[in-house]
Amino acid sequence: MPSMHGLSIKTVNYLIRALPVGFLTLFSDACCTATSEQEPSEKQLQSTSTPGNESDNTSASSISKSRVFKDPDNHFTNFMNDPEISEIINEYFERVNLAQHEDYLRNKGDIHEVVAMTLYCYFRHTRCRLLNEDGSLKEEALQEAVNYLDEYGLVKISVSIFEFHHFPTNAWEFLIEHYVTDELSISTTVIGIAALNSPDLNNLAKLSLIDVGLTMMPCLSELTGFEYLFLNDNLIKHVSFQKYLDAEADKYRTMPNLKYLDLRGNHMSKIDATIKKVFPNLHTLILSKDKKEVEIDMSLPLSDIKKKLDEVGIKLTGLDRESEMDWMSQTN
Repeated sequence: MPSMHGLSIKTVNYLIRALPVGFLTLFSDACCTATSEQEPSEKQLQSTSTPGNESDNTSASSISKSRVFKDPDNHFTNFMNDPEISEIINEYFERVNLAQHEDYLRNKGDIHEVVAMTLYCYFRHTRCRLLNEDGSLKEEALQEAVNYLDEYGLVKISVSIFEFHHFPTNAWEFLIEHYVTDELSISTTVIGIAALNSPDLNNLAKLSLIDVGLTMMPCLSELTGFEYLFLNDNLIKHVSFQKYLDAEADKYRTMPNLKYLDLRGNHMSKIDATIKKVFPNLHTLILSKDKKEVEIDMSLPLSDIKKKLDEVGIKLTGLDRESEMDWMSQTN
């Protein structure tokens, strides 16, 4: 089909008209033994794909209801089912030569929802004036959607506000593998951690779980590859790493590549000294308490780190002689 600036003639023609239009998370089980109190039940997390998703070769426009994300007011559904949004997504996958990939065809429904949700989050948070009240797009938003994918691709996948029918793990895995997607951002919703802790998502470089109701450090020991972890605005009081302890081997599972941990906006009172065992190469730790904020260089001597923690009234616990020697050796 002839094209104009990467778009089919059909899409270009549609850009001159006003068009109607219309993403969140859940996960399945993983290796860590303990479960957090806010995780959904096993029944809620038992599937990472909807029945029939494996053979779904239809376009997103044929989906009457969102299957990944709960959408009670149908605003996202209106956005996702817009024929032009569907065509923009289709053409994008054609341009990057993945439209006929076996894994794409097998998971096409979920992949289209994930991409549509990322676009929807972009419009809601930065271009809300381009959305009608029912979630449909105004005329000028279509070119904006094309521009977004052309400029940013799918480097960052976003979900905000929406809850999940199921976690689209297969879709995320495909996008991470084939699009060099390196950031997953989930915010202001309720999640279960277990399915995130999957080696299938190990190529993520950055994970943001912001305002998702976490009350303790999530066990993400299978994600050994990522470097940046943002856990802002949750309900974590004690940074403990018991869930990382492998009781049989009597050692802690580690995340050797993590170098940046942001815990601002939590209700922090203490941090376990085993943080150096679990995150041996952590360089930057950011904390806050009672509107006081501190950024800690974890390569500093232990005494300096204690002083930094004292500035915001946070205690370093579990520091026996063995862990102190371990801390000092890793710092040096």
